[in-house]
Amino acid sequence: MRLMLGLAVLLGSVLVLPLRGEESTRKPAAAPTAEQLINQLSSKDFQVRENASKALAALGKEALPAMQKARALSDPETRRRLDELIPPLERALTLAPKLVTLHMTNKPIGDVLGELSKQTGYKISTNNEWAPQIVNNNQPGRKDRIVYTFHLDKVPFWQALDKVCEAGGMVLQQYYGGWGGDDSLHVFPQEAYVPFASYTGPFKVTAMSFNYSRSNNFGTLPKNPVQPAQQANEFLQVNLQVATEPKLPILRVGQVKLQAALDDEGHSMMPRPDQVGGGPWGRMYYGWYRGYVQQAQANLSWPSKSSRTVKLLKGIIPVTLLADQKPSIVTDRILSSKGKKFKVGDATFHIEDITEMPGNQYQIKLSVTENSKDAPNDYSRIQTIQQRLELQDDKGNKLYSYMNMMNWGGPNNAQFTLVVQPPGNAKIGKPAKLIYSAWILMEHEIAFEFRNLPLP
Repeated sequence: MRLMLGLAVLLGSVLVLPLRGEESTRKPAAAPTAEQLINQLSSKDFQVRENASKALAALGKEALPAMQKARALSDPETRRRLDELIPPLERALTLAPKLVTLHMTNKPIGDVLGELSKQTGYKISTNNEWAPQIVNNNQPGRKDRIVYTFHLDKVPFWQALDKVCEAGGMVLQQYYGGWGGDDSLHVFPQEAYVPFASYTGPFKVTAMSFNYSRSNNFGTLPKNPVQPAQQANEFLQVNLQVATEPKLPILRVGQVKLQAALDDEGHSMMPRPDQVGGGPWGRMYYGWYRGYVQQAQANLSWPSKSSRTVKLLKGIIPVTLLADQKPSIVTDRILSSKGKKFKVGDATFHIEDITEMPGNQYQIKLSVTENSKDAPNDYSRIQTIQQRLELQDDKGNKLYSYMNMMNWGGPNNAQFTLVVQPPGNAKIGKPAKLIYSAWILMEHEIAFEFRNLPLP
């Protein structure tokens, strides 16, 4: 009996071992795909729907294309959940910096900038006589024989450009980029570097300078001895430069909001409420003037004149960004549209007159009215209408034009003349299409932080 029992136990052990071996080699279940998770959003089980939503959010931008494609599904629960999930992911993707990988050995700076431009799609102009011009196919110049080596892996665009500029003796030019149809970033030669830069997402904030003034008025003095301080005035302002990747032009810059300001002795340099200046969020500088490089300022106090540096300066800069453009054809027969009116979205166009001038030049007189709820009293909106207009030939080739402004009818309407002359290139024809782009705006706050800024 004991022998039979021992055999039974041994056989049982032999039978169990293969099962345990199968469990140890079994592959873990594959994670569900974005498409599978989207299908679970319409499950009858609430917990399944909740888990699927959380899993899609965790996948992030990887799941975004499938979610955008499925947004038109007829199931209302799926649409509702996708409508909640997609906007934050789209915003995060928009605000992510472009990453640059450079492995270039002994290359002229023009080639390096060309590769940087190629990877990002951003136009970079050197605007000087010696550096190879990207737009002119790297024409050789006085310093074209100097070569550089860079090894950068997935570095955000602004950090990469700054490293290239510092090595090549160049700095970013202010007041350029996005203005008047110029869609390039401009750098120019200068044996200098930028010591105080703060990077966040697709933005770079540079501390440029301090302005300081102090005055004492004693021509007339108050009889009330409680008010002598009113005769003295002191002013300290920090000047900042805000740069954005060209994919997100800045339209408006708001009042800087300081979160911390300390000198090297530990004193607070936060301004008093009456020193903050600026206005509410809705009144922002630059209106609708699109640009890649803008300016901002913030007031500070200076309680201790023995302090020599601002040990910490931290804050945010509110901006209005051009997140997207939705182009629409006003007319595809502009030269035969004299006297006609066209409505596109909130804008109404009246083609008043068309004149063909000698030298194949055309003058198109038109008026436009924009009924927008965004800053309806802001004249800069209508004054920058040219930035939202484009002329093309019948094949879609862009024709460059300039605007002669004739009459402002108010903050929402204007009368002007577009002057265009085809370049004589056989591939580019006469004006045919008038394109109007509706601008999709995004409000954002750019964070910055600086340390050890030298006081004046």
